[in-house]
Amino acid sequence: MKISRREIFPIVLGLADGTCTALVLASQKMMTGGIDVWQAFRISIITSASGFLPLWVAEYAGLRNDLVHMAKQLNMASAHALQKSDLGLQTLRNSWFMASLATASSFGGAAIPLTLAVIFPRWIYLPLFAANLTLMAVGLVLLKLLVFVMVLALIETTLAKLRLFRISGSALMGVPQPTSVTGWY
Repeated sequence: MKISRREIFPIVLGLADGTCTALVLASQKMMTGGIDVWQAFRISIITSASGFLPLWVAEYAGLRNDLVHMAKQLNMASAHALQKSDLGLQTLRNSWFMASLATASSFGGAAIPLTLAVIFPRWIYLPLFAANLTLMAVGLVLLKLLVFVMVLALIETTLAKLRLFRISGSALMGVPQPTSVTGWY
């Protein structure tokens, strides 16, 4: 299964949010070594559920904004027709999917340190170490994406400059430039 660029944001957000929230909610129990499976499961569920609604609302608002922009581009009087069509239903489904993806990854992010706290209750620093490794992995994924985007922008800028230099360079060298489609001046 290939993960698209659009799906990376909810996964990264969920992992980071789940890991940090689980550490905040369970830090006292983890430090004393007194966390059990039921508490870890409840904390993971609460952590994952807290991120669903805000991300769903933000994603749905962004997709509805795209529909409104599409309606303006099509010179429609209102976006109501697009929102009631299959595109409107697809925006609802896509926002639901992205929020569910963030919720599942938030549960996974919370489960990583909490599971280690349950399995190894005497090693109180192991969940913190696992949480740090998780957040470092999230950071490396974001770094990889940032470098990829920066390289693409650099290539695009270089190509634009080369096109501009080719046009301005030929004008400087005295090569006639076309003024219309039919001829030269």
